Amino acid sequence: MLITAMSIGIFVIISSWLQVESTEYSTTADMLNNFRDLAETDVQIILEEDSAKYETAYSYLNDLYLLNDQYGAMVDYNSTHPLNYTQLDFDEVKIEFTLKMRLTINVVQSTSVYDYSANQLKADVANNYTSCGIKYFFILNQWHTWGDPYEAIQDDIRDYVNTSFALSGDSLEVPEIKLENWAYNLYNNLSILEFVGCSASVNYATNNLDSIGLNLVNLSLAYVSDYIDGYVALSERADDITQDFNNTLITLAMAGVLLGFATSFENMKLRKISLIVGLVILLLAAIYFGTALGDLAHLANREAGIISPNAFVFA
Repeated sequence: MLITAMSIGIFVIISSWLQVESTEYSTTADMLNNFRDLAETDVQIILEEDSAKYETAYSYLNDLYLLNDQYGAMVDYNSTHPLNYTQLDFDEVKIEFTLKMRLTINVVQSTSVYDYSANQLKADVANNYTSCGIKYFFILNQWHTWGDPYEAIQDDIRDYVNTSFALSGDSLEVPEIKLENWAYNLYNNLSILEFVGCSASVNYATNNLDSIGLNLVNLSLAYVSDYIDGYVALSERADDITQDFNNTLITLAMAGVLLGFATSFENMKLRKISLIVGLVILLLAAIYFGTALGDLAHLANREAGIISPNAFVFA
């Protein structure tokens, strides 16, 4: 009766519950895997768009250096060949330089990194694009670092640019994206995706992953991969526990049969052998049962330990 009761309890109650748990763990791993794929795609789209704009802005920046060189060469040439270049020639270079500056600013300001830096972190030209206590964290203002490693800007060009921007009321800057910093933080702080336009991964996380307490702040793609591995391992562990309970069920049945046979043997020697073998198998069943219960008791703690505080710090 005891063996029958335990068998029914194991098979009907515990094993069926574990099967549900295993399915839930597997489903969670699948959801995390879908989220990781979406997040990686979102990050790559942002980086591809910003990288293209970075290349354009960097090309404009090189044009500025070339125009500065050209202006200096014109000044030097006029010193040995007076009146070779007229004031109109010099003005054309200064005007082109100023236009290139404005193009550079417009391209950088259209990027996701600039939008996030200025609107979310409140980092702009006025505070040297300071984020997390670090100057020029995502954006570098080349106007303030013009002389390194290149020659200083020509005085006439600087005066013309200062006047032009003062009259228009625009911020005087030559912004350059620090793309490596941007990429590193995108991959390691997925909450940034909430602030850079429509993000499929953020919508997916909101609709599917709230139940496991997933916080996107300082959450990296590497952590998501670890979480997936953790839930896959949980699903496999639940299956292993189910197998241990099934083994308990089988060994209990075998022990019950042998112990039952022992009472039917008239030969004392056969009765003892049957009893001993039955008790050994019953002991094996107890080992399976104890192992399964022990692992079952720790299953919840293992699940709670998967989504844990992240080690990555945004700054």
